[in-house]
Amino acid sequence: MSPEQEKREYVLNAIASYPSQAQAAIALGTSPRVVSQWNTNKSTPRELAVRVVQLLEVLRGAGIEIPPPLDF
Repeated sequence: MSPEQEKREYVLNAIASYPSQAQAAIALGTSPRVVSQWNTNKSTPRELAVRVVQLLEVLRGAGIEIPPPLDF
């Protein structure tokens, strides 16, 4: 498996851990459209998405609840 494929699988596994694509998008700080494009292989997650997933896992592992998105 190539590094790009591994990165994609890593992010897709994280997305699958949420009840919906919309909730995954909120947690990852992106839009449901982008998550949908990742799921349908129309685009590839960038390094930032991989780092966000990694940070979310560390926070969960430490028992820290992920804060809700900010409304402006």
